[in-house]
Amino acid sequence: MPPAQPHRRDRDSDEPISAEQRREDFARLLAQNERRVYAYILSLVPSWHDADEISQETNVRLWSELDRFEPGTNFTAWAMRVAHFQVLTWRKQASRSKLVYSQELVDLVADTHACSGGAADERHQALGHCIGSLSSRNRDLLTQYYAEGAKVKDVAERLKRTTESVYKALQRVRLALHKCIQDTMDREGTA
Repeated sequence: MPPAQPHRRDRDSDEPISAEQRREDFARLLAQNERRVYAYILSLVPSWHDADEISQETNVRLWSELDRFEPGTNFTAWAMRVAHFQVLTWRKQASRSKLVYSQELVDLVADTHACSGGAADERHQALGHCIGSLSSRNRDLLTQYYAEGAKVKDVAERLKRTTESVYKALQRVRLALHKCIQDTMDREGTA
């Protein structure tokens, strides 16, 4: 293994920095991006508990790969990429024992997050708040359709309702969530 090279503060500087300074800089970047990375993870998994677990594993992995991060590059993108792989690892382990989102949904959310930047953090927090304010019946409907990936026909059979009534209920819940998210973000001045 080649000897460790002194790390540079950024791409434009030839000034080497100490390992201690590099760890301090890394810790600062990690702290500045912790909420954003957590929100990203939470958008890819079905529960807060799972997101907490994956977030901890992601932080451990980030620290273990400290020497792979190049100062002066996009820390957020790098950290989210590491988080993405941690989610994939978690999904493989969890798929044998419990419900997880489909890979297509995970990829869609990951792509959306990559394009939207920080606004997704606030929207995701608002979504969590708004889902929490739904009736248990509506939360169950969302869980069956989105988290479990059940078809409307199957949801209707389970709930002993017509497919048309399930479609209408899903539409009403989506509209209520959209309005709640907008209202929440407007109140907080983040829209």
